[in-house]
Amino acid sequence: MCTLTYLPTNDGYIFTHNRDERMDRPTSKDFKTINNGIQELYFPQDLEAHGSWIAFSNKGKSACLLNGGSIAHTRKEKYRKSRGLVVLESFEFKSITSFYEKYDFKDIEPFTLVVRDTHELIKIVHDENETTLDLLDKNTSNIWSSTTLYTKEVRFKREQWFRSWLMKSGSQTAEKVFDFHNTAGDGDNENDLIMSRWGILKTLSITQIAVSGNEAALSYHDFAQSSIDQKKVSL
Repeated sequence: MCTLTYLPTNDGYIFTHNRDERMDRPTSKDFKTINNGIQELYFPQDLEAHGSWIAFSNKGKSACLLNGGSIAHTRKEKYRKSRGLVVLESFEFKSITSFYEKYDFKDIEPFTLVVRDTHELIKIVHDENETTLDLLDKNTSNIWSSTTLYTKEVRFKREQWFRSWLMKSGSQTAEKVFDFHNTAGDGDNENDLIMSRWGILKTLSITQIAVSGNEAALSYHDFAQSSIDQKKVSL
């Protein structure tokens, strides 16, 4: 997995995430809610490893996962823990910087984690031998695609689709961004935003976090199970 876009708005931001995964990987039909003693967390759950690819807290923080780091890697037979657990565990720290400095990234498969809290937009890239943190411009729209599934050329092409859509779409709303994630492409089933490969991998869902003022609208469309779950969270 996957494809992720970030759009700043006048009073918040929108994350939208396409999850590209094995078709037989079990997942929840709805958002799970847990209290980790610090905050309420909301996330669709991967029932195989019990983590998630995207999560939101009632403190206004979002964390979104893409498989793969800065470059494609050769997968090992076994890792210490699922990357999806890293998403949830990142909320146990006071700040994303504290998470970066104190978390044990050893023997975890490469990933990219994009986090937005009330003040900052941060990207953590974990490769096999290095983990880096970059502070991004929270006022600039962006798109990321998994390095494990998409070549550099395909990632660049997807960026062009996104930039073109931004220029044509006018005011960006959650509904318009969802439509982009559901339709963007050039007819190549293996690399369109709704993708399918070899009868094994497929875009299983689109999850969206839209923060506006003191409220967040969460939306989870699971295509594999033909289910939709939506929540409103007060901040």
